[in-house]
Amino acid sequence: MQLKPFKAVLPTTTGQTKIQTAATNWDSQDTMMTTEASYYWYELTLNGVHQWRLIGSWPVDQTVTTMVPGMINTVLYPQQPVIEMLIDDWVGHFAPVVEVTDTAHVTHRLWQITESEVNTDITTAMAPVTPQKTWLTTVSTPLVMLVSTSEWQKLATAPVIPEQLIALATTS
Repeated sequence: MQLKPFKAVLPTTTGQTKIQTAATNWDSQDTMMTTEASYYWYELTLNGVHQWRLIGSWPVDQTVTTMVPGMINTVLYPQQPVIEMLIDDWVGHFAPVVEVTDTAHVTHRLWQITESEVNTDITTAMAPVTPQKTWLTTVSTPLVMLVSTSEWQKLATAPVIPEQLIALATTS
């Protein structure tokens, strides 16, 4: 996979409050742009069940198979022990940059990978990996949420990801 770290737009404290209440009146003070390109570990928790995902940037306008189409496609990949080890190590030492529970009682946590060596390790570990084929073919989105098959099977129904949780930062 041609994954890369990316600069993100994340919710501020007021933005996280708006996610908690499903408010739709977002403005510029509700989001912030990160200063460095990073990958993100993403943990969804529903009824005590945790599911882990890796969020990265990848080429757009390619055909891809997805489990959940959307602003960010959700793509299955074969479990990678190196990635699992990096997740465990990172979340054990650092606090999430976003932690919010939405109106559907799903807790969303994002950890920004701020060390360039770890971002490089992720890029290298994922380079030879091929996404698993699924039933739905679509066009790739600028960001992708990668979830291993074993993680995907933890939740019977995929929770809705808040639209403002994370986005690719664009410079204009």
